[in-house]
Amino acid sequence: MSEKKQSLVLLAIFSFAFIAMGVGTITPAIAAIGAAFPQIGFSTLLLVSTIPSLVSIPVAIIGGSIAGKSVKYRTLVLFAALMFTIGGIIPYFINDFTLILVSRAFFGLGLGLIMPLNTALIFNLIPPDKQANIMGINGVVMNIGGIVLQLLGGVFASVQWNYSFLAHGFGLITFLLTLFFLPEPKKHELPAGTADAPAQKLKMPVSIFGWGIAFGVATILYYPSLTNMSSVLETIGANSAVAGIVLMFMTIGGMLAGIVFGKTFKKFGRQTLSFGLFFFVLSQVLFAFSQSVPLFIIGEALMGFGLTLTMTSINMMAGASVHPSQTPMAMSIIVTGMNLGGFLSGYIYAAVMGTLGITTLRFQYYSGIVGFAALLIFFLVLFSMKKPAAPVGPSQASSH
Repeated sequence: MSEKKQSLVLLAIFSFAFIAMGVGTITPAIAAIGAAFPQIGFSTLLLVSTIPSLVSIPVAIIGGSIAGKSVKYRTLVLFAALMFTIGGIIPYFINDFTLILVSRAFFGLGLGLIMPLNTALIFNLIPPDKQANIMGINGVVMNIGGIVLQLLGGVFASVQWNYSFLAHGFGLITFLLTLFFLPEPKKHELPAGTADAPAQKLKMPVSIFGWGIAFGVATILYYPSLTNMSSVLETIGANSAVAGIVLMFMTIGGMLAGIVFGKTFKKFGRQTLSFGLFFFVLSQVLFAFSQSVPLFIIGEALMGFGLTLTMTSINMMAGASVHPSQTPMAMSIIVTGMNLGGFLSGYIYAAVMGTLGITTLRFQYYSGIVGFAALLIFFLVLFSMKKPAAPVGPSQASSH
C-alpha cells in the first residue's frame, strides 16, 4: 500500500473514531430538552441518553460475530455511520418524545458498531509494528471528537433544544470518507486441516472475557466521577458551568495519554495497563478528599489519562491474543463489558448506599480508591506470574 493510500485509509479510520463518543453529544442539552417536554419525568427524560447505550450492547455482539465473515467490514461501517447520522438528526424534525426515543434506538444501532469496528479495522489494516502508535493517535482523535460534538451540542441547544441533534451530522462525513477511502480488510484464511490433523474451529480465548469483565469493573468504579461530579461540586459551591469545565479536563487528559501511548506501550508493554490503573487511583483520591475546583480539575485530567492508557492497553493485548478474523468479536466483548458497567454503575451504588444508609456521594470515590487499588495489585501480581502471550497471527495454530 502506497504512503498516500495508507494516509487516506487512516483518515477514514480516524473519522470513525471521531464520532465514537457521540453518545455524549446531547448531554449538555438534557436540561433544554426537559424544558421542552415538562410533562416528562426526569428518569424518562434520561432515556434519550441511555437508550442508545442499551441498544448498542446486543448490536456490538451481533456486529462482532458477523464482521468480515457473513457481512463485509465496509458494509457494517457504512451502516453504522448512516444510522449514527440519520438516527441522530431525526429528533430535530419531530416534537413527539416517544418518536425521539425510537430515533435514539436507531442511533444506538450505529453507536454499537462504531467502537469495536474502529479498533478491529486498525488490527486488520495497519501493520503490527505501527498499531500501538495508531491506537494512541486514534484515542486522541476520539477525545477531540468527544469535545467537538459535546461543544456543538451545547452551543446548538442554547439556540433551541432540537438544534443539538444536528451535531450528529458529522456522521455523514464519516460515511463519505469510508465510502471512498476505506478498503475491505483481506480475509485471513485459517490453516487447512490434514487427514491426520483436521482443522479446528477457532475458539475465543478466555482472556478476552476476562478483559471484558475487568473493563466492566473499571467502568463501574469510574462512572460516578462523570455522572455525579456536578452534584459533588455543588457541595463546595461550584455551579454546573464549572462542572462542565472540570469534566472537559477528562478529555484533555485522555488526549495527552493518546499522544504518549505508542512510545509508552512499546517500552513497557502490558505494564502500561498498571500505569493507567495507578492514575485512576490518584484521581479517586483527589475526588474523595479535595475541597477546591483546581484539584478536581487535576483529578479529572488524571482520570482521563488513566482511562485512555487502560482502555488502549486492554485493546492492544486483546488484539494480540486472537486471530485477525476474531478481532471484531473480541473488541465487541470488551466494549459490551464497558457499556454494561456504565449502565449498572448507578444501580449498584444506589443499592449499596441505600442498604448501608450512606448519604455522602463521596462514598463512590472511596470505593473507587479501594477498587482501583485492588485491580492494580491484581494485575501487578498476574503480570509477575504469567509471561506475555505470543501474538497470534494468521499462520499460527488454529485454536487457543
